[in-house]
Amino acid sequence: MKLPIEASDDDGILTKNGTMIYGKEDDAVTIGVQPLKDETGNVSFEGVRTLITINESTASKEYTFAYDLPEGYSLITAKDYYCDIIDNEAVNENDYDTGEVYIVNKDNVIDTVIDAAWAVDANGNDVDTYYVVNENILTQVVNFDEKTTFPVIADPSAWKIAKCAAAIGLIVAGTVIAAAKVAKVVKYIKTLGGVKKAAKLVALAYAAGDAKKYARHIGGSFKNLCEIILGIDTIKSQCKF
Repeated sequence: MKLPIEASDDDGILTKNGTMIYGKEDDAVTIGVQPLKDETGNVSFEGVRTLITINESTASKEYTFAYDLPEGYSLITAKDYYCDIIDNEAVNENDYDTGEVYIVNKDNVIDTVIDAAWAVDANGNDVDTYYVVNENILTQVVNFDEKTTFPVIADPSAWKIAKCAAAIGLIVAGTVIAAAKVAKVVKYIKTLGGVKKAAKLVALAYAAGDAKKYARHIGGSFKNLCEIILGIDTIKSQCKF
C-alpha cells in the first residue's frame, strides 16, 4: 500500500508505541502508520492503521492509497461486492452497504477488510467522510467545513482477514446457500457492523460451548445470522477453537 502524497517526501519518525509518523507538527496534515493485531480465540486479524491528522482547513479533503495487488486480486466496495453477488434488480443497494472496502482474490473471496470510513473533529463530532474506489486506488474523502474544529482525525484501517471471516465470505460468494438466504446473511452482517465483527461474534458463540444457545441469548440479527450459517461445515471447522 502506497501512502497519500502528504507522506511521500518524508522519511518518517518511529515513535515509542511503534507508530511511524510522516510530517511535522506544523504541517497541514500528518500521516501515521501503525501495525495492528486483534485476537478473539482463534479469530486473529493482523492489519495496518493509517492515522490521518488534518490540522487546518487548507489541507486536502482527499487522501489516496494505491494498493499493489497480486494478479487476479481487486479492490471493491462492500456495496458493489454484495450487490453483484445477489444480482437482483429489486435490491436496494444501501441495504447491503456495510461501509467497508474489500480486497478479493481471483475467486471473488474476501482476503482483506478495510474498515468503514470515519472521521471526527477535535470536539468529537463526526465529520462526513466516505471512500471512492477506482481500480486499485482507494481514496478517503473527508468533508470538513467552516463548522469543523481542527484537528480532524481519520483512520482507514486494513485487516488481513481471519479464517472464520473468510469462511463467512465464502458462504456469501459461493453456492452453499440459496440466493434468498445470501441476501439475508448480508443484511445481518451489515447490522452487526461488517464481516470482521460478525466473524468475531460467531467465534465467541462457538467458544461459549453451545453456539446456538449463545446466539439466542444475543438475539437480533446475530441470532438470525447463526440460524442460517452455524450448521454449515465450513463455518464449524473454521470458527471453532
